[in-house]
Amino acid sequence: MNTEVIERWIEAGKNIAINPSVNVLCPVCQKVFLQILDIKFDTETPQFERHMICNECGAYNALRL
Repeated sequence: MNTEVIERWIEAGKNIAINPSVNVLCPVCQKVFLQILDIKFDTETPQFERHMICNECGAYNALRL
């Protein structure tokens, strides 16, 4: 993964962490918007993972919030 793609993933993560309904282009292929899926944990603290998935190229990343 090159530096430019890494920087786009970081920016995507920041935007999606603030607003999960924002449309963010895939940082890898830049053809379609990322799909967002929140997975909640069964723990005492309110934690979840926000999965970012590209249905075009299969790129994937996740944030733990």
